[in-house]
Amino acid sequence: MSLGNKADDPFKLSDDGWPILDVWNKYEKIAMHFNDLIIKLRTQALAGVAALSTVVTLFAKSDAASSGVWGLAAFIFAGLCLAWIAIWIIDFSYYNRLLTGAVMSIVRLEERSKISSFVRHIDMSTSIEAAVANDHQRPKFKQYLKLNWGRWAFYIIVFDALAAGFIFCVMEQIKSGH
Repeated sequence: MSLGNKADDPFKLSDDGWPILDVWNKYEKIAMHFNDLIIKLRTQALAGVAALSTVVTLFAKSDAASSGVWGLAAFIFAGLCLAWIAIWIIDFSYYNRLLTGAVMSIVRLEERSKISSFVRHIDMSTSIEAAVANDHQRPKFKQYLKLNWGRWAFYIIVFDALAAGFIFCVMEQIKSGH
């Protein structure tokens, strides 16, 4: 049973394959979906860490600080450091690899477009699977570093701030003698 003629079903495989621009548009939407997921993960994680850090800092600096709340604040900052590391792991080992696999498929499709206006096979899920399994080829070290330094900087800066909060709270706890 046919899904209809070409006018009714623009994604029906013709004798030449699928129009490469149609496939590229679909791939691009998928890549943008993964990009949106990563941005949401990072911004929501940052907002959560910032809010908790602010609350802990305000609470610790209040009059209640004399009762030894600095130790509790240090414990919370240590927990936030661990949570930040967990978010970093999820981002680097899964979400970013989803995006990497999708982008790799788009790049291959764009290379293919130099010689053909049609494509006979699709490979995005294969590329994503390879990227998640870390079976894809990485660019040369210098290019890899250029592509990734921003992500590393994002996680390192926030982690350093949380670690500084932890150290400050430990030092205040020691000074207060509790």
